[in-house]
Amino acid sequence: MFGLPIPILHWIVQYGIGLILFTLFLRAIASWFGLDERYSFFRFLASYTDPFIKPVRQLVPPIMFIDVSFMITMFLLYTLMVLLLQALPPTW
Repeated sequence: MFGLPIPILHWIVQYGIGLILFTLFLRAIASWFGLDERYSFFRFLASYTDPFIKPVRQLVPPIMFIDVSFMITMFLLYTLMVLLLQALPPTW
C-alpha cells in the first residue's frame, strides 16, 4: 500500500493539540495581566479552553492563590499528543 505524501493524521494531532496548548498559554498569560473577561477575544479563548480546564479544576483546587489547573491541563494535553504521535504509523 502506498502512503499519503502528507501524514494527515499526524498533522491533525500535532497542530490540533498544539493549537489548544497555544490558546491555553495565551489565556494563562492574559489572566496574569487581568485581561480575562472584559475583551471579546479573551472570552473566545475562555469558551475554547474551558472544556479542557474545568474537569481539572474540579479535581485540583487552587494552591494559595495560584491556579495550577492550567499547568496540569497543558501537561496532560502535551503528554496525550506525544503518545498519540508515537502510536500512529509514520505514514498516516
